[in-house]
Amino acid sequence: MKKYKAENMQEAMQLVRLELGDQAVILNSKAVKKYKFFGLISKKSVEVIAAVDEEPPQPLKTKKNNESTIATMKQIDPVGVQKTSPNLEQDRLLESILDMKKMMKSITKKNNLDPSLPDFFHEIEEKLSKTDVGEAFVEDIMESLYHDWQKNKTLDEMALLNLVEQKVFLSLEEIPFEENPYKKKFVCVVGPTGVGKTTTLAKLAANATLKHGKKIGFITTDTYRIAAIEQLKIYANILEAPVEVCYSAEDFKVAKTNLAHLDVVFIDTAGRNFLNGEFVNELRDVLDFQSEMTTYLVLALTSKFEDMKKITDQFWSVGIHQFVFTKKDETTSSSAMYGLSKLYKKGTAFVTDGQNVPEDLIPFTRELLAKSLTEELQK
Repeated sequence: MKKYKAENMQEAMQLVRLELGDQAVILNSKAVKKYKFFGLISKKSVEVIAAVDEEPPQPLKTKKNNESTIATMKQIDPVGVQKTSPNLEQDRLLESILDMKKMMKSITKKNNLDPSLPDFFHEIEEKLSKTDVGEAFVEDIMESLYHDWQKNKTLDEMALLNLVEQKVFLSLEEIPFEENPYKKKFVCVVGPTGVGKTTTLAKLAANATLKHGKKIGFITTDTYRIAAIEQLKIYANILEAPVEVCYSAEDFKVAKTNLAHLDVVFIDTAGRNFLNGEFVNELRDVLDFQSEMTTYLVLALTSKFEDMKKITDQFWSVGIHQFVFTKKDETTSSSAMYGLSKLYKKGTAFVTDGQNVPEDLIPFTRELLAKSLTEELQK
């Protein structure tokens, strides 16, 4: 077992494969950050812990004239890789070697499969590989499906898809999904601009008051956009709920006192506020983030998976409890929900699939996520 540090995940994976081989298993990966203030990033890197079986993989046999180049690449210090990046030629050679090993592994795997394997088996694998569930999961699930099919060769495509759904559900067992969203006094939504935070907050508030009978109120710290304040006030008037506008942590302290008689207070934020270390540190003197507040990170399913990961890393220091995904009605892909849940060990609390308040708010579960992924494979 060995720990690697690199500037990004791709570079870390290259180091793992180069030193431990394709049979290595990633035990843990996380973003390592150093903050000047709470939430303000000054330096970012990736830390990966990888392990390989006691019997090491056989070294790759290459021509003699390539041995010196590979030996040079093996001398790259996994901890010091941040100081100097491999040169372009090394990158290209490493990429070629990895592609060749991947191709050979694929060919060997196919040659060992039952030749009577139906076409839809390969179609499921191809569709899964195009999702954001992760290469390791695709390999594990297809190997499991293959063994299931070997035991019962009468299984049709729908039966295999049902097995995929079951395996997705089981893989999420240790990740919390169904939690009471109103068990704490404050419910806060954070996230980048344009993902629908204010509308999502209104849906959560309407759900709390209309379906759960909660007395609610609003606090907004999104003072950068006048439209955001006005939009929230419109929702508050409809729900007959008070609104407090806060420009500082001192304002928040006053607002907290004014709304103390309510069951749940919903906090709308500007993304830049919660990325401001000084603001967050001041707010922590007024509010206990862990015991008093549930924080949802709002992400749009129309965003790229890599962008979602970067956004999650940005807001991670705030203390994310669960995800809320918006704009499900604008995309056919929902596999990012699974990928992020597995990567960050956080469940999905809600998914929105339209602009109607409060109708287009779906409390999410493991079953729904497994079903969504399976439906994606059928399209």
